[in-house]
Amino acid sequence: MTDARPQLICAPIISRTAGMIVAGLLIFIGLVFQLGQFICDHVSATGYWLIHVIAANLWSALVLRLNALGLGPVLHLWPLLLVGFGLAILLALQPTRSNSR
Repeated sequence: MTDARPQLICAPIISRTAGMIVAGLLIFIGLVFQLGQFICDHVSATGYWLIHVIAANLWSALVLRLNALGLGPVLHLWPLLLVGFGLAILLALQPTRSNSR
């Protein structure tokens, strides 16, 4: 007989735990970067002008290179994509509930 259940549900407990840890890290890192993006939009970096100039120029070069590919909106929301991937992993690892009526 073959097992019709999804393979992620039948995986050993270590791989499920590792998957949950990775998903939690993705969600945490995505939230931290998104909050940092919101906070840094309002903060002025005049005290660290050299670092600010270098980072701004590197970011502009990166955005110009990738914006030609049409990835501009994706780059703006990439921390939320990390959160989405983390939630997708958690949903994939969630055990299925069967109605045994």
